[in-house]
Amino acid sequence: MSDYERDILPKIRQIDDNLGKIRLKSVTLKKSGGANFDFICDKPASDGVCMKIENVLRDYLPDSFKECRVNVAKIVADPELVVNEIFRYLKSDFMSVANSVTKDNVSAFPPNDGRCEYVLKVDDDVYGYFRSNNVTDKISAHLYENFCCLFHGEVENLGRTEANADILKQKVNSSDFETIKCRTLKVFDPVKIWGDDIDGTAIYAADAQYAQGVCCFAGTIVSINQKETQKGKPFYIIELDDTTGKMQGKIFMTKEKEKKIDKLQIGTQIICRGDLSTFNGLPSYKISDVSFCVFPPDFKPRERDSKPVPEYYSVVKPEPIEDMAQTGFFDMAASVPECLIGKTFVVVDIETTGLSYLGGDKITEIGAVKIVDGKIVDKFQTLINPERKISEEITKLTGIDEEMVKDKPTFDKIILDFFKYAAGSVIIGHNLDFDYKFIKFYAKEQGYIFKNDGIDTIPFAKEVVPRLKNYKLNTVCEHFSIEFLHHRALSDAHATAKLFLELVGIKKELPKFM
Repeated sequence: MSDYERDILPKIRQIDDNLGKIRLKSVTLKKSGGANFDFICDKPASDGVCMKIENVLRDYLPDSFKECRVNVAKIVADPELVVNEIFRYLKSDFMSVANSVTKDNVSAFPPNDGRCEYVLKVDDDVYGYFRSNNVTDKISAHLYENFCCLFHGEVENLGRTEANADILKQKVNSSDFETIKCRTLKVFDPVKIWGDDIDGTAIYAADAQYAQGVCCFAGTIVSINQKETQKGKPFYIIELDDTTGKMQGKIFMTKEKEKKIDKLQIGTQIICRGDLSTFNGLPSYKISDVSFCVFPPDFKPRERDSKPVPEYYSVVKPEPIEDMAQTGFFDMAASVPECLIGKTFVVVDIETTGLSYLGGDKITEIGAVKIVDGKIVDKFQTLINPERKISEEITKLTGIDEEMVKDKPTFDKIILDFFKYAAGSVIIGHNLDFDYKFIKFYAKEQGYIFKNDGIDTIPFAKEVVPRLKNYKLNTVCEHFSIEFLHHRALSDAHATAKLFLELVGIKKELPKFM
């Protein structure tokens, strides 16, 4: 048992009755020498409770850690959230069978005695795959990591097939073929089993959805299943795992393959070449050549290249921003701190349906302003349809309700515009970690990878103006007489931009980037 589980966690749970099921989700180490601790719990934790947790953690952290910040997200195993997460997880880790499951096929029930039950209803051809690969056990383990609850799932056989399910398939977004470059890896010592020789270069399984035509994939065989076509001819479905994801392919028998198919066993490392094509709009990978290989033991996946910065704005365009209070602040170029000259910053704030993107919460508004050479030059703002319910609690907090967003663009329609707006800039936010993680998570799903440096104005404010009662945005802005409408994205972003300029004006230098 770790020191955390034996010593630290019991002390944290003694702080407040609401923390009985609190669990550490992740720890993020910062370049500045601080650490963010993200917890999940089935009940809310006040700012005061979070500060007490920070005090407990500081007793166990090395002296070199300058800052310790705690965030406790209330994540309840709401059936709708559980269904959404199951569906997302299948698409992420079981792409080859995810197409056979719709949200209508997944049911989840309210937790009872600390356990949540769920049911997946699947067609006959997929049912065997779910059972033989213990998919529900893997789903339950994943859900446990994201909700404060135990999970148990069952698979029900619908006993029907609506399409040719001889081959398990996954969707391909063909519009991405020219914009996302597939990553490749190199295996060692390929030795031919059948077909033609393979040079050892393979596409990441995680990038299979972006590939088409003749492709090579490599990895360890994790499953082999013999099937029959509708005409009774045998074929095999093998599944490879290259640590980035899993890829399934089908092998149709020839006399040569029948003699050698037994060489393919679970645990065998191979590289294969075949044709990745589409059938009824869905992809099918037909393997033609197979070789033994040695998968690189020290392989570390390279981060996927982002889609390029769009040439034009399509849905949301930057607009001029008026700020009478700013008049005269930087009237003369000489008054702008040298550290701001030649630099571009985008100050961002978002509103969301809740605190956890892993729990299915979505972005409802994004607001940003741009600072160039020390001056606020324009703004970027839009409401976003989250395609899920907005609670009364969130509406009271942000003023955003379902009626306001029902006709607004979804995140996938606006992210390319924000990606363009933020290109080449340093991202700034008040508690930036929260906003940036949300944006990165959903942007990555659309193929846009943010690598911008970041600045969080909370630790910057603590350094420049110590001894404030707290460092919430409204408190720090009040110190500098900055007025704004709290809990609306653009207003918060604009206020944060002014705050940042005030802090730099005092410090005369930039803080360390995140």
